[in-house]
Amino acid sequence: MTAYFLAQMVGPAGRVYAFEPDETNYQFLLRNIEMHRLANVTPVKAALSDKTGTAMFCMDGTMSAGLSDSLSYCAAGNARMVETLSLRDACEQFGGVPKYIKMDIEGAELGVVRSSVDFLIEHPIHLSIESNHLVGGKFTAGPLETLLGDAGYRAWSSDKFGQLFTWAEPPDAIASV
Repeated sequence: MTAYFLAQMVGPAGRVYAFEPDETNYQFLLRNIEMHRLANVTPVKAALSDKTGTAMFCMDGTMSAGLSDSLSYCAAGNARMVETLSLRDACEQFGGVPKYIKMDIEGAELGVVRSSVDFLIEHPIHLSIESNHLVGGKFTAGPLETLLGDAGYRAWSSDKFGQLFTWAEPPDAIASV
């Protein structure tokens, strides 16, 4: 659903990269791309992570599927090894740095941002991160705000729409306001 709306927003000249390692969700993504003729969406069967390589992924076909290390639960039969990409490596592999990233990766967002601070300083990107995930007994929103703030971003969180999200504007966007 998100890929559809982002594809509409960027238009035919824009590009959307949709990362989806869960097999069931990936098949739905492919069907939606075909059904809506989303020529500007590239499906990527990999997880965005703090490092490039492989990791165990809880593949349950729901919107709560995620990297096993980041989840508070995962039935052993649902865990599968998947390809992972760091933010820097994903940008290099797909040939560019996006202007905007929408991230909903079930608790792994903290590791991705922590491992990408230098990259985010070098390459200003607007961020929208679902931060309604518990890591170490705390929602990821607070630590994300701190990490991004330390990188010069203006970061804030809100649960105004029923789930906790963290938004971040890069330093160049702050300066132009």
